[in-house]
Amino acid sequence: MSAYRVAGGLAAALLAALLIWMATYAAAPKPMVLPSVQIGGEPGERTVWVDRSKLLSDRNAAETLPAVARPQEDVVAGGTQAGGSVSNPKQIVQSWKLDKADSQILITPEKRTGTTSLPYRNTNLLEQPQGRDWRRARNGTVVYTGGWLILGVSLALALFLFARGRIRIAEGRSSGTVERFNQVERANHWMTATAFVVLALTGLVVLYGKPLLLPFISPSAFHEVASISAWLHMAASVAFVIGVVAMAWLWLRENLPSRLDVEWLKEGGGFLSDGRHNPPARKFNAGQKIVFWGVTLGGLAALISGVTLMFPFAWLGFDGMQWAQLAHAVIALLMIALIIGHIYIGTVGMEGAIDAMWSGRVDRNWAKEHHSLWYRDISGNWRDPDGTGTEQTSSTHHHHPKAAE
Repeated sequence: MSAYRVAGGLAAALLAALLIWMATYAAAPKPMVLPSVQIGGEPGERTVWVDRSKLLSDRNAAETLPAVARPQEDVVAGGTQAGGSVSNPKQIVQSWKLDKADSQILITPEKRTGTTSLPYRNTNLLEQPQGRDWRRARNGTVVYTGGWLILGVSLALALFLFARGRIRIAEGRSSGTVERFNQVERANHWMTATAFVVLALTGLVVLYGKPLLLPFISPSAFHEVASISAWLHMAASVAFVIGVVAMAWLWLRENLPSRLDVEWLKEGGGFLSDGRHNPPARKFNAGQKIVFWGVTLGGLAALISGVTLMFPFAWLGFDGMQWAQLAHAVIALLMIALIIGHIYIGTVGMEGAIDAMWSGRVDRNWAKEHHSLWYRDISGNWRDPDGTGTEQTSSTHHHHPKAAE
């Protein structure tokens, strides 16, 4: 068994363990956040607000995801245990109704404003009930679905490497190379790739930092990490946007969809078996076009939602800002999963692929096997695989008649 297959097996075992851990964490009871300070001047005020928090949790329990539903018992400050539900809810609510004039609980539902020192618009809005829906979607649906997506894609690739091994050049390396990308293209690619890695890592800190980092570092250290991540995220977005625009300008025409892409996808790009007769492709095959459009369109959507978040309430209210945050997170998670696959194929997944962006030149046999039509166009002395010296014709690759468009 090759070293690549062994590495794939070990990576698959680790990723499977992480998925099991995430499933266990998702199903574990989560402590309910209860007021820990006295509100108002009466000694019993904290008890009133604790009861209110529990009743609200009871009301919303049926709407929450199983992974984030309120547990039967919740740990409160000081290590004491509190029942999952209030023991006498009807009596408590009745007492509030009888004392409605002095109660802070049964007030008319409305947005409450106050005074704040935060230097942003609309931050003087102290109560905003839709925030509960946003928090439930963000901490539940987005966080857990994103985790399943990233770990699931990584596990699938690791299992593929374990079962298939590295995709080798069927004819072996030749004695010659051809230029695939020039210096400008490679420089732009690495700038965009580096910016994306920074964006991905810092974004994951913002989204997953609290449950993953806070148990291991102090709150003050986490505050510094989160703050630095936020600023790095905004700074890296500039380079990423410039890179995506340049990438679109350089490669847009060659990434337009065609019927070749359908044939390539039907045959799985030739990745499932060794052989010389991979589906024909021009400079970019269908898989690379998917990455191109995913990064281009996803980058545009991430830019729009990201700029909205960088300028809070400049043109959207609370509801719009919450939707922008959720959309930004979902787009980013999808792009991360896509790029994981791209990185795999471009490094350990396929022999010779990384040369395209590392030196700019690829082996002739690699070019013939994976981008046969592109190689035919740039090479005037392409010879048959049997070495007879005959110029390559459409009969050598049975797909070429369909690829003539």
